[in-house]
Amino acid sequence: MTIDYYIHSKYDASVIFIIIFIMNKTVKTSLITLSVLIFWMLTGIFSSDEGSNSIVEIEGNNTLSNSTLVSARIFNAKPKISFVVLRGRTESDRNVYIAAETTGIVENIYFEKGDKVKRGEIICKQSVDARQAKLDEANALMKQKELEWQASKTLVEKGYRSQTQLAASSASYDASKAFVKQMEQELDNINIRAPFDGIFNEKLAEIGDFLSTGKPCGKVVDYNPIKITAQVSEKEILNVRNGLQGRASLSTGEKVEGLVTYVSNTADPATRTFRIEMEVENNNLSYKDGLTAEIFIPTKEINGHLIPPSSLTLNEVGEVGVRHIVDKNKAKFSKVEILGDEDELVWISGLPEKVTIITVGHEFVSNGDSVNYRLQDENS
Repeated sequence: MTIDYYIHSKYDASVIFIIIFIMNKTVKTSLITLSVLIFWMLTGIFSSDEGSNSIVEIEGNNTLSNSTLVSARIFNAKPKISFVVLRGRTESDRNVYIAAETTGIVENIYFEKGDKVKRGEIICKQSVDARQAKLDEANALMKQKELEWQASKTLVEKGYRSQTQLAASSASYDASKAFVKQMEQELDNINIRAPFDGIFNEKLAEIGDFLSTGKPCGKVVDYNPIKITAQVSEKEILNVRNGLQGRASLSTGEKVEGLVTYVSNTADPATRTFRIEMEVENNNLSYKDGLTAEIFIPTKEINGHLIPPSSLTLNEVGEVGVRHIVDKNKAKFSKVEILGDEDELVWISGLPEKVTIITVGHEFVSNGDSVNYRLQDENS
């Protein structure tokens, strides 16, 4: 038995690549589209006229043109969540250089690079120098001023001093107390502490180094939660808002879920895109900073059909669609939009809610052809 195919294609390679570019929502979706194109070229399912019948010669001159036998399956529409798909990267939630609040020589560093730290823990300590002596002097002066104030109160009560003298003594005592607090703070400032729970990610000083006020001794980074950041186009920005629950696939293969916590109100002047941030819990710090991520943010729910990619075909102008049964036994081509993929199937839209799609033999029929079809069950 011989089968001869007559192909009259009007398309060149440039059209194919244009179609793929337009359809390029994901790599997998593009591959599906490319497979349809290759299948179309190899089988010659289109002639220069969609209205003419594909010719299949079987054992000589017997032709099947208006009663081609095909297989079909009934598909019912179901809800499909539409996503904004973005490329982004993971970032730490916070990172802060911890700097000296006073001058002094580094006397001790209590953590090594990469160690976990808790908020308030001392990371670097500067030398005490004369600060303790100044505090001792301030405390001694405060005690003296307190005694003078107490004595003034007693003398005022007995009428030997005026209220003005008591007020002056009280003011002097208050000033001495303030000076003690200042000296206590000055002494405490030699302790450079972690501002939050995190990782001592960078050591910038060594024991014996002199640190002036404002000079950092290290860097503390907060990786929990970790942020996944991306840039959203002007076209998609209205579909993204705070509070949306998204998901992401990291370059390590890890799958994560998170909450959109920030959407910029101002576009980047160079790219005309908007920065967004999605927070992901990272309690065990397993997700690293700087990983590439593919982000999926749900935008709306639409009805679509989940079909095998082999059911897709092209019309004479290169549009992707399916052939389905209308008017009991007529074949019709309908253009569809590919929404995405799920497992080994593809989501499409643009069809009636209930539709009988030709799954086998669609390459041998054209619009308006009469067909004999066998219905497949869902597991076929």
